[in-house]
Amino acid sequence: MEVCKEIMAGKNVLDKLIVDEDEDPNYDILASLIEKNLKFTKEGEFIYEKEFNKSQSWKKIMIYLLGRKVVFIKELKKDFKEQVTPKDISDEIGIPQKSVCKFLSTELKGITKSQNGSHFIPNYNLHKCEDLLNRSNGKT
Repeated sequence: MEVCKEIMAGKNVLDKLIVDEDEDPNYDILASLIEKNLKFTKEGEFIYEKEFNKSQSWKKIMIYLLGRKVVFIKELKKDFKEQVTPKDISDEIGIPQKSVCKFLSTELKGITKSQNGSHFIPNYNLHKCEDLLNRSNGKT
């Protein structure tokens, strides 16, 4: 019986290592990642700030995906999905679709997730976004 209790205790300790994809994001990190780049109307339209326009293409894609997360969380648009296709990303931010696909599979690999050809950034990867931006800005 003692062996069973020890095994169960070990399994419970491991439970804290399991990530729930539906867990709320760290809102402070999310806001800090996009606050200089994007604002939103109450209807969920994106307002691109000067900083966004000066950014590298991979960063624009990441910021745009994070912005979609905000619109989704805040329910600014009815029937809005956080996930988006490379074509729609291209149409929205003006980066050629081929380049969008390239960045999603290189610089943003391991940060974005794909479901049925649509991409998003899981809540548990916000810290990876933060790390990538810090590295690109020379802060390690």
